Amino acid sequence: MARAKTGTGRLRTRTAAVALASCAMAAGLTATTAQAAQAAEANEHCVLDVSTRNHTCHETLAEARQQGRRIADTTGELIGATVFEDAEYGGSSLTITVPEPCPKNDKVDFWLDLDDYWQNRISSVQAWSTCWVWLYPDSGDRAGPYKENHPDVGSYINDRTVTVGLS
Repeated sequence: MARAKTGTGRLRTRTAAVALASCAMAAGLTATTAQAAQAAEANEHCVLDVSTRNHTCHETLAEARQQGRRIADTTGELIGATVFEDAEYGGSSLTITVPEPCPKNDKVDFWLDLDDYWQNRISSVQAWSTCWVWLYPDSGDRAGPYKENHPDVGSYINDRTVTVGLS
């Protein structure tokens, strides 16, 4: 049986995660990604909703994607992107949901500052729902746009991303 884990239902060694999340609240999505990342175990697959800042973690990528999929109604969230810890879509993943398909308006519409767990770990990406994925290292440069699946983000940005942008 599949198990869905939520950020509030997991108590294991979370004192530091709770303190980090409390301090990071002023940084917007960073607090929520901190909670999601601290909850992550080896090859755990989490979903982060950019609108509500809620997250859930699952044992499989298929379960995570089902959580983030909107089907023929006007409520819920769409998958904007999935980022992976390893090349070839391996290791842990973070699926980022957005309230609507990314408009093509020549700007980045959704930003996600990664917490310590996800910073400098992204090696492959999948773009969804008309979103293009931009990866930003500490230097302020950027790589992308990744307009479709990329099993390897390239040596320039591999394991160097601190912020993800969706346009």
